[in-house]
Amino acid sequence: MNEFQPFIGKRIMVEVSGKRPLPGKLIDIGPDILVLVHQQRFLYIPIAHVHNLKADLLSDEDIGQTDDLLVQPQIEQISVPRMLREAKGIFVEIQVSGNKPLRGYLIGIMTDYIVIHSPVYKSIYVSLRHMKWLIPYPPSYVPYSLSADPLPAQHASLALSKTFETQCKKEEGKMVVLDLGEQHEKIGLIKRVSSGIMDFLDADGNSNLLNIEHLKTMYTPSK
Repeated sequence: MNEFQPFIGKRIMVEVSGKRPLPGKLIDIGPDILVLVHQQRFLYIPIAHVHNLKADLLSDEDIGQTDDLLVQPQIEQISVPRMLREAKGIFVEIQVSGNKPLRGYLIGIMTDYIVIHSPVYKSIYVSLRHMKWLIPYPPSYVPYSLSADPLPAQHASLALSKTFETQCKKEEGKMVVLDLGEQHEKIGLIKRVSSGIMDFLDADGNSNLLNIEHLKTMYTPSK
C-alpha cells in the first residue's frame, strides 16, 4: 500500500464502513491492513473497510503515550492473517457494527471467520467480512476481575468448520442469535442452510431467507 506510505507517523482521519470517522496517528501499514493509534489504543483496521483516508490537520486529539493496558503485537510484516495469529489466545475488542463492540478471547481462526470466547456470549462466531477493526489487550490482561484462567477447558476441543457457512449449517435445527440479537427477528431457529442462504424461523415460526454473506455474528445460547 505505497499510497498510504506518506501518511506514516502523521495524524490522519479514516472513515470506515458505517460512516465511522476515526482520527489518530497512522503507525503501520500492510497489504490488507493499517494500524492506527486512536485514543491511546492500537486499532488494526482491514483496508477493505477503509472508505477514505486523509491528513487531519485540524485535530486536537491528544494521542499521548499508550499505556500498558493496550499494546501493539510485534509483527515483522503486518497483515490481517498474521495479526490474528499474533492475537490468538488473548483478550481482544472487535468492532463489527454500530457502537457495541464485542470483547472476548480469540480462540479460533478459520478461513473466513474467527471464534471469540466472550464472558457474556460464550463461543461466538464472527465473520471476517464484517470485522471493521480489532484491538488487542496484553496477554496478561484478565477482564471483569475474573479468575486467572477465565477460559473453559472445553474450548480447546471446540469442533469448528472451515467456513462460516458450513459452521452455520452445523447449527441446523438449533436456536441461535444472529448479529448479537440487535433485531428481534435475528433470534430464532436455523431450519436449513444451502447455497449461501439460511432459512431462519423467528419466534412466530415465520420463515425468513437470510443471505449469509450479510450475517456478522452467530452464537448458540446453549454454548
